[in-house]
Amino acid sequence: MASLDSYFGFNAAATSLKSRRLEIISANITNASTPGYKARDLDFAKLLKQHTTSMDSGNNTSSAALRASRAKHIGAASGSLGNIDSAITYYTPLNPSLDNNTVEMGVEQARFGRAVADYQASIQFLENKISGLRKAFRGE
Repeated sequence: MASLDSYFGFNAAATSLKSRRLEIISANITNASTPGYKARDLDFAKLLKQHTTSMDSGNNTSSAALRASRAKHIGAASGSLGNIDSAITYYTPLNPSLDNNTVEMGVEQARFGRAVADYQASIQFLENKISGLRKAFRGE
């Protein structure tokens, strides 16, 4: 079982993070007219760097893995990639609004489109790994 976890672990964690990023960007779009709302995003590169740094130092424990921000999130058990809350970033708007809302719809829609493409790529990588395992089991 541990070998399957190591085989799928990173891709599963990356897909989970990319899903969480979609949720964050969706919340930004939803709150585009909420006064004082601050646009947020998830810095995947920062989380990945934290994870690889801890792996390079030989600290391959569940505390070095990504953790969900809430206990009820899927994958919140030990064994996910770093602390998600530490990788949430806030953006300074290009055109500030009078109500201190930092969400810019055009920017958020572009981020969302890119995030969807990234998520689909992660799913495709997982599908390719599963396909490779099926071929190995069949002896192809």
